[in-house]
Amino acid sequence: MISLDVLGLGVVLPGADKPADARTVTAAPAPGWFDVVTALTGRGYRRLPTACQYLLAATRSALDDAGDAPDAVPAERRGVVVGTNNAGMALMEEQDRSILEEGADAITPITAPYFAMSLFASRLAVEHTVHGFTLTTNSPRTAGFDALQAGARALARGRADVLVVGATEDELPRPEPGADGSDIGAVALVCAPSAEGINNPSAYGSCRIRNAFLAPGAAPADALDDAWAALTADGPLPRHVDAVLDDSATGRAVADWLAGKAGTVSITPAGAGCLSPMRHLVARLATGDDGPEHVVVTAAAEGNVAFARLTTLPHNHPQQHGSWQ
Repeated sequence: MISLDVLGLGVVLPGADKPADARTVTAAPAPGWFDVVTALTGRGYRRLPTACQYLLAATRSALDDAGDAPDAVPAERRGVVVGTNNAGMALMEEQDRSILEEGADAITPITAPYFAMSLFASRLAVEHTVHGFTLTTNSPRTAGFDALQAGARALARGRADVLVVGATEDELPRPEPGADGSDIGAVALVCAPSAEGINNPSAYGSCRIRNAFLAPGAAPADALDDAWAALTADGPLPRHVDAVLDDSATGRAVADWLAGKAGTVSITPAGAGCLSPMRHLVARLATGDDGPEHVVVTAAAEGNVAFARLTTLPHNHPQQHGSWQ
């Protein structure tokens, strides 16, 4: 199974100032919790969509955290994959309202292209001169894990030597279901291919992703046991599982199936978007608590299930600071 080394972490989250606190949830973020002028010094950021601002700021932090390694990689060997589900929903709602009330000329040219979700990753690629590849994954709940899996495959195929994986979400418009539980903010990881049998002293640890599909009415064991076996076959069983699940039939079935799979299983309600499971993944990598082996699992009502197996190396990351310009 393809593994990634995680060299740097960055977050922009209400209620969490650093990756180790990423599990902290602020139910109702205070207005102004994110100051774009402070977070993104320079010109050209203030009028970008909010979710794009979050993503750019989190990535700056992750690249600073990664130290000098990304700096040495040429532009054509850099890649970006961004997962999101709701990053553009509020913007599209605003654009629709403007068109209906004032006409299309009322839409600002700066934000107009961002109705396409691929623009969030593209803007990040322009910011950091990424010429290798740029990809966006869009799926309820699992898009962040999908981004990690797609990036790992690309690195394994030699498409790049260093990778930024991001997940960003914005608050849903009020009429939308789940708006009160919206994921808000962004996380970013700087990743490199793992060398088999070698621990990277500059890494927080390694990450492997496996997914499955639980069809309506299917037995969870039939759909999920193979994925679990693949994640746990070559190492000790994890002491702890973080399950980030909603109250759908799929979420309940996965929660029941997890019983007994690890020493402890913590069930956390999932927000509307793909950011909640990524917050847990980032926090586990940053802290290495509950042992070196850990699993984060999430599932969408539609049946997609994704697992992340983390092997943390809490004493190996030197907390270097550098830049990737």
